[in-house]
Amino acid sequence: MRGEHMTTRQTGEGIEAALSALRAHDADRERVERIRKRCLAALASQRRPAEALAPRARSWRGWLEPALAFGLGAVYLAAAVVRALAVYR
Repeated sequence: MRGEHMTTRQTGEGIEAALSALRAHDADRERVERIRKRCLAALASQRRPAEALAPRARSWRGWLEPALAFGLGAVYLAAAVVRALAVYR
């Protein structure tokens, strides 16, 4: 490959030719429905354990996460103000 350089135009033409040679494959309706039902069943089974833990988790997460976010934001803003004041002194 030494000494050979491909331009963007040459690369694009090769890709277009290769893509035009590809065939499209679609699954039949029965297979699509079977896959859909399996996916929905898997999602429902994952959701059940999460729903069982939800009431306990919501009790402290409902106030702790926003409080932490607010606290970290306040610390960041305070540090920014202190540094800005130090620059102007």
